[in-house]
Amino acid sequence: MNKLAISTLLRLKPLIEGSDEISLDDEEGLSLFDSILEPSANQLQCYQNSCASQTVPQFLNGKNCTLFCYGQTGSGKTHTVFGPPNSFHQSIIKTANESFKGTMIPSNWGIFPRLVLDLLASGSGAAAALSATAVEIYMDNCYDLMSQKQKIAVEGFGRSSKISGRGGFIETTRVQRDTNGRWVPPRTLVERPEGYGLKGAQSTILKNVSDLVDFLQVVEATRTSKAHNLNTRSSRSHCVITLSMPSISPAKYILVDLAGSERIVKSGTIHNEQKANEAKNINQSLSTLQRCIIALAKSQPFVPYRDSVLTMLLKQGLGGPCITSVIITATRDRNMQSETHSSLQFGARCSNVSNRRQSKESFNPKQFVSKLWHELESLDAEIAQLENDGKSGGINVDFPNSLRQTFMRNLERYKKHKIALDDCKQKIKAGEANLEKLMSLQTYQISQVRILQGILVRSYTTGIWKDPTPSYMNKIQQRIDILSLLKASNEDVTSVRMIDTPLTLAHLLQGFTG
Repeated sequence: MNKLAISTLLRLKPLIEGSDEISLDDEEGLSLFDSILEPSANQLQCYQNSCASQTVPQFLNGKNCTLFCYGQTGSGKTHTVFGPPNSFHQSIIKTANESFKGTMIPSNWGIFPRLVLDLLASGSGAAAALSATAVEIYMDNCYDLMSQKQKIAVEGFGRSSKISGRGGFIETTRVQRDTNGRWVPPRTLVERPEGYGLKGAQSTILKNVSDLVDFLQVVEATRTSKAHNLNTRSSRSHCVITLSMPSISPAKYILVDLAGSERIVKSGTIHNEQKANEAKNINQSLSTLQRCIIALAKSQPFVPYRDSVLTMLLKQGLGGPCITSVIITATRDRNMQSETHSSLQFGARCSNVSNRRQSKESFNPKQFVSKLWHELESLDAEIAQLENDGKSGGINVDFPNSLRQTFMRNLERYKKHKIALDDCKQKIKAGEANLEKLMSLQTYQISQVRILQGILVRSYTTGIWKDPTPSYMNKIQQRIDILSLLKASNEDVTSVRMIDTPLTLAHLLQGFTG
């Protein structure tokens, strides 16, 4: 048997008091779900039934895993994947009321934090450390949540060399072959079948519950969300978190909290142009996901993965060599009957999709790390040559010294206020005391950031700062990937020369400081 079915779980949300309840017994495809969780099920039961816990040993044994959560807006996706709002700050650990895998945690934590702790506990014999990246897909662009929402690329691996045509944003790797005609994978990545992945996303090393809390606090504070009629904290982007544990396994674990599908009339976003555009883009990407699922379920020869950034990143977990779990969140509320029906149909289609089974491949962590160090040395030599050739960009020495100093002072002030603004946002989302004072401080920091951003952009257009060449940026992004893998392998990189991601005009316009 070369196929492995996608597992599906239905989680029903508790009804709001006074809502009219409907029966789902007659819903077509309901029996196709592997498990159904009633509203009374708690977060631990959800983790145990979602297949996340069952995939831990398989991931550690080298199997790629994917889990994504689908449902209408307000149906409980983010609650299921992460937990309720403001669940991640250091003070929350003091109120922990559940023992999970040897660690005290709040009982309302969702699947992702439990999975991280499960993996760390299961891999403790090898000084376990996880490397985690977190990005959001917003308006079909990909932004790094751990690096002040820097726009990053999605690239293709293997035989995939077609450019998507999204203004050069989606990048693909040139196909390289050795003397025997065999495909040579990108240097910074473990060999794997054809697919797509992130390029240059900043990783965070997770070794304990404190690291986990800090990581998720940043994710919650920086992810795009807004309030509307159906949800007070509606996610306006898809959140994709990728985990790896290179000291033990070559595999990747991808978790996706999808933005909710919605009818803009019900959500009220039709009266706000930006929110309406966000909703339309979300619905378009979810429609592409639907088309991919339908094509796979019917074994069609063409699957439209490239029609959206979301489906490109999910390609590995949809029909590829991966263990995939899908969670459908829904409600028995009569007012949402049509939306619930659509979600159940999607889940039923997923249950008819089968992934390819993964062959067991040998993996030697010591050889892998040795190869990474060799590649880093070679890459640093290439970067140094590009810097010597003036390809790294930076301040233009042809400008008077006074103008250069003014630009650099403004840049440092801009960075300072950006950091202070991010700190305010996190404290506000964490529900810290002195909220009125924090809100006032946030308003001040926003004004300073905007003023300095405008000054820098105007200066930038005079040529006082030069953008690095694309080849230099590509090398820096490759270097980020290598260092991330080395850190996650418990390698000491403190003596390695630190190179900040270069500032570009595009980054500055997006609010990125480097």
